[in-house]
Amino acid sequence: MALIPRIVVGTSRMGSVVPDGLVPASTRERALRHLDALLEAGCTAFDLAASYQLGGTERLFGRWIATRRHRDRLFLIGKGGHPYPLLRPNRLTPEALQADLHASLRRLSVERIDLYLLHRDFPGAPLEPLVEMLGAARRAGKIDGWGVSNWAHSRIEAITALATGAGLPPPAASSPHFSLVDWVHPPWSGSVSIAGPAHREARAFHLRTQLPVLAWSPLGSGFLTSDVHRPSYDSPANGARRERLRALARERGSTPAQLGLAYLFSQPFPVSAVVAASTVEKMRSNLEAAAIRLTAGEIRTLEGEG
Repeated sequence: MALIPRIVVGTSRMGSVVPDGLVPASTRERALRHLDALLEAGCTAFDLAASYQLGGTERLFGRWIATRRHRDRLFLIGKGGHPYPLLRPNRLTPEALQADLHASLRRLSVERIDLYLLHRDFPGAPLEPLVEMLGAARRAGKIDGWGVSNWAHSRIEAITALATGAGLPPPAASSPHFSLVDWVHPPWSGSVSIAGPAHREARAFHLRTQLPVLAWSPLGSGFLTSDVHRPSYDSPANGARRERLRALARERGSTPAQLGLAYLFSQPFPVSAVVAASTVEKMRSNLEAAAIRLTAGEIRTLEGEG
């Protein structure tokens, strides 16, 4: 599998839950032109999921790929097995994952997804059937690499051991929350973070294994780049981290967003960041962060340990 680009476009707000036939043509064309501009700016990796906009995100991308015919330029990340709150809290089953994968391939109008993630763990769910399903999908050419999203590192270790024993390549990535700022409380049930002092052991796991991290909400849902209130991040400690980030950005002539991303890219294990931006100009600025590295001393200062 190809290396995951440093900057991955977050797509959860793209598309619509409304059936395609009810979406105004002007709205759809505007969305397609926005994707065109992102690709031309240098964004080639996109983080998708069967659950985003109830499939509407993937339908938008399917139309984009079919009309532009540029599948070979894209790195597509897909996710399946997300729970249905209250109705089906556990969809971490081969049947649910296979249904999600096939539906995603159909909506995207592609034969293969470059990196397929198990979207949400359900502790206690048997892992052997999942490994069998992933192995079959890979042999059939429907996925290239595989990984997990919002899994504790102990469960990642367990499924990695089973995969290795079954002849399946190890996971290519884990996608937890990771940022300079830590949660006051998780934004969603079942979310997993490796940020902050409480999760040093999880980061040590990634250091030891060099398992790549695909970090979601890397800028704290805008907390690091504005003065907006975010209940999941509003704390004195996070406010202090934000002020230190702004001070360092002024000193280095960068933006807080760029250094917030550079903080992740300067870790001693591989990190890519899933970033959503309202404009192509902001995404170009984010792409520039991939070349920025912080010193160990700067990282300690940002964390408040310097």
